[in-house]
Amino acid sequence: MTTANTKNKKKKKKRKLKLKLPFTSLSSAQSSGDTSAKRKKKKKFKLSRIRKEVWFVLAGVIALILLITIPRAIETNKLKKLGYDKEAIAAIREMKLQKKLLDNQWYSDYLASCIKSKSVNTDYLDLYTVISGDKYLDDTDFLMVGRLRDKGYEEDQILNLYKNLRFVELTPLLVYDYQLIEDSYIEDCKEHPENNRSAFTLSRSYYTPYKNPMPADSSTVEMLINKTYYLDENYVPAEPTDLSNKAGAPGTQLSKEAAEAMEAWAVGGMEKGVAFYTTSSYRSYDGQKTLYDNYVLNHGQEQADRESARPGHSEHQTGLAVDVCATGDESSEFGDTTAFLWASTNCMDYGWILRYPKNKEDITGYEYESWHFRYVGKDLAKAIYASGMTFDEFWCLYLKPWSDEANKPSDAILEATDWHKIGKEEETPAEGEASASPNASASPGASASPNASAKPQ
Repeated sequence: MTTANTKNKKKKKKRKLKLKLPFTSLSSAQSSGDTSAKRKKKKKFKLSRIRKEVWFVLAGVIALILLITIPRAIETNKLKKLGYDKEAIAAIREMKLQKKLLDNQWYSDYLASCIKSKSVNTDYLDLYTVISGDKYLDDTDFLMVGRLRDKGYEEDQILNLYKNLRFVELTPLLVYDYQLIEDSYIEDCKEHPENNRSAFTLSRSYYTPYKNPMPADSSTVEMLINKTYYLDENYVPAEPTDLSNKAGAPGTQLSKEAAEAMEAWAVGGMEKGVAFYTTSSYRSYDGQKTLYDNYVLNHGQEQADRESARPGHSEHQTGLAVDVCATGDESSEFGDTTAFLWASTNCMDYGWILRYPKNKEDITGYEYESWHFRYVGKDLAKAIYASGMTFDEFWCLYLKPWSDEANKPSDAILEATDWHKIGKEEETPAEGEASASPNASASPGASASPNASAKPQ
């Protein structure tokens, strides 16, 4: 019995073991399946996460593109509305001018043209907006803007002047008093459209003689002496030198440099069959006072101021000025002689200029004096002649010390407008055209030269 029961228990245990094995196998399979499912879910989750990141990146790129292109498109549209074309807009962006142009609403055909050609000076963009017709800007204009600022003119006044006037009408303003209401001057200029470098007259006066007298820099032959700049009563030229009988009347004196130049000029005339000599040269402060007082006594002060200088304001005190006459024709006005024709058109080769030209009284403050010449040195004399300006205009534009250094243009502009360069460029005549004489269109006594290389008028 016991043995039989023991055997039966063993059989039941084996059966239970046999029944448990399949369950064990099934459990293992389920566990494997769960792991696989988890892997698949994890993989799907990773893919989903990657897709979301890609979308975020794409969305960011698109947003960035829109942030760039939309303002650019708006900017382009605004520039087009101002008047700029595709080529100009490309140049504007290259020069980074879009903000400045749009903020100020600056446009003109001339400005657009200069932007496209890359010839625009970006420091003077507003000036380009008032230029029209056959006018144009160059470095001399930028120098002029600086001079007008130094004279006291505001930016809106300068734009108004440039909008309405020619360069030939701007240079006298450097000599005249500051015009608080510039429109009066503009109107006067428009009433005289015939004005040019050979003749300049106005209906009203814009200069008050002797109003604000200032001491001249007497250390150079380039000094300006007029009804503003003066020499003190003790000034005497360096090395006063007597002129020989070839160049001057007995007792006439000049500074040594001017005396040598006068001798050469007189001898040069003789070699061409032309004879003239100095009748009046250096005159002291006291000598000028006596002369001026006599003018006032005989003609009144107003007339005296037109024909003579007050003491200290006479060029004769410099020892650099002469009054001349034709030899053997002393009774005639020098301007009516053949000697004048040669002397006035060749004086610059010897360092002299006709100081008070014909039809320039409104600028120089003196009536025309065909006999009065001033020594300034050869280079400067040639430059002044080539420019067509009076010495007063030329000096105020190119030589005058700056009242405020902040008004000076850039060094590049100062270099480009160095007066030593004026008249040095030689123009080649067009094919089939003859080379013009330097004085072909200049009337006797005029200071203009048709082949001047300064700013065209």
